[in-house]
Amino acid sequence: MSSGAPHAPVPPARGETRERILEVAAERFAARGYADVSMQEIADAMGITKAALYYHFRSKEELFAEVVRRAINDFWAGIIAIAESGQPLRATLEAIARFVRESVTTVSMSLLEDVHRHLPPEVEQEIFTEHPTPEAALDGLFRRAIAAGEMRPMDVEPVTAMFVGMVMGLGQRGHIRRQPKPGEDELLVDVLLRGIGTERALSGSDEEDGTVRGAQ
Repeated sequence: MSSGAPHAPVPPARGETRERILEVAAERFAARGYADVSMQEIADAMGITKAALYYHFRSKEELFAEVVRRAINDFWAGIIAIAESGQPLRATLEAIARFVRESVTTVSMSLLEDVHRHLPPEVEQEIFTEHPTPEAALDGLFRRAIAAGEMRPMDVEPVTAMFVGMVMGLGQRGHIRRQPKPGEDELLVDVLLRGIGTERALSGSDEEDGTVRGAQ
């Protein structure tokens, strides 16, 4: 028979606590930067002791590195997912350009600057080299476009390098100017396709529904 005594709250599992710490830390670092956020502040926001916070992360440097590591992984994973979505070439490239422009914000650029400013060079190098980058997925996208008749036969690796440079440049330009001009994503893709695409890719035709880009 139950005694009717209240049950003590079940503490969150270690993995759940770690995830929540990363969420809270990411918010704080994004808002004020690495230097102005303390481990005590993060612990207070979590409702835990600083000792408990250090149980999960041995230092603020380690915590910050993991926050940035995850942000970079999510960024690359987003590009890879779009590249492998199976959409027509033009639609895929425009979606990637839009994703990059929206992801490269003032906050994200500030975090990357803090990595260079506050983390040791070996940690910075590890953060930027350990993740799968989107080049292989983009190479595959362009090879499929060649097979589908959307792109002229050519070496896809230089095309991938040029596209990555173009979209990253557009994203960084948007960060500086803050407000992108309408149609920039489409213009970037149009410039690229006029160099590599077939008439089919340029028109944006869709074989499934017979529509043509821009048709009403």
